[in-house]
Amino acid sequence: MGKLTLHVDDDLIAAAKDEAASRNTSVSRLVSSYFRVLSKPKTAKTPPVLPPITASLLGCIQGTDDTKEGYMEYLEKKHS
Repeated sequence: MGKLTLHVDDDLIAAAKDEAASRNTSVSRLVSSYFRVLSKPKTAKTPPVLPPITASLLGCIQGTDDTKEGYMEYLEKKHS
């Protein structure tokens, strides 16, 4: 495992220590986790992860046009 030296403002260091303590982990592990997230390849095909309640509502209204074009058409009809 390598070592990395960072130059960070004191208030940011204190905030990082507080956050690490609230998660029962170390600042090093917190930063490592963040770097892992940054290094993951970004794919356009991966859908966003929705909160459980929101995910349960997905598709509950049938027969709607939920595209941008459909919404624009709806707005034009509504405001004309």
